[in-house]
Amino acid sequence: MKPWIFQAAKMVIGALLAILIADLLNLTYSVTSGIIVILSIQPTKQQSIRIGVKRIIASTLGLAITIGLMLLLGYTLPVFILSLLIFIPLAFIFKIEDGIVVSSVLMSHILAQSDWMLGINALYILWIGVVIAILLNLFMPNKSAAIEAEIHAIDEALRDLIVEIGSRGSVNFGPILKLIDEATHTIRNESMNKLLPKRNLNISYVTMRKEQVSYLQMIETDLKRVSVTEYKQDILNFIQTFAPRIGKANMASLLMIQLNQLRDTFKEKPLPLNRQEFEERAILFHILFDLEAFLLAKVRFHEVELIQ
Repeated sequence: MKPWIFQAAKMVIGALLAILIADLLNLTYSVTSGIIVILSIQPTKQQSIRIGVKRIIASTLGLAITIGLMLLLGYTLPVFILSLLIFIPLAFIFKIEDGIVVSSVLMSHILAQSDWMLGINALYILWIGVVIAILLNLFMPNKSAAIEAEIHAIDEALRDLIVEIGSRGSVNFGPILKLIDEATHTIRNESMNKLLPKRNLNISYVTMRKEQVSYLQMIETDLKRVSVTEYKQDILNFIQTFAPRIGKANMASLLMIQLNQLRDTFKEKPLPLNRQEFEERAILFHILFDLEAFLLAKVRFHEVELIQ
């Protein structure tokens, strides 16, 4: 089921429940409780709770201001506008601006009925709507399988990139960066659906892959600046050995050993004979450092993984 269908269903069911409960309690403006449910159901559990709490605080403040002013100055439109002029800036100051719209609607009930007791009625309506929204948002689809699929797609795309770079083919980094952004969004939403979130290794993994892609971009750019020589070919051959070793297993440590061996081999080669050879050799050594950084990113991830 698509996320928006699940969320829409919760909105409809929640609104119906809230209205029925409000009607059973003989509350005025019972439909408002259903609207509050619709506004309070968010894509994640944490968002729903945070916005619900802010709306309760904001509405309590707004209703208190409105009741106080109308008892003193009367149930008139200018007094209602005055209460908004006081309440809205305070909502921004106290960072509860998410509750401004709902609070304003509830405050208007007092004006419409010219009765401060509608403030108590409004609080009942608010609590019914917010509590039902939070309870329904405790039920969220598990995205673990989707996250695993997205991570697998990133690893596959990374393998393809490495093959393309190693074979001196045309390289397009756009698709893998899009996959990484989509996976990051999914993982963060899933994390926000946990009431007691802990460090998420999936986000660390995807962040590591994004870091590796940035190194590959620099490596690919530098390789284009160097003419084809045995040194460049040695690096290209080494890069191609990465492809079958891309995955969750820790293969980076072994590749680090091979990289150091390749670096030692370069050091034993004859010195450059002219300026062009010197400049190209310098670029190639810089590529080796970027390859080291590429591998170290994976090594560091596994160190974090062991701590968890």
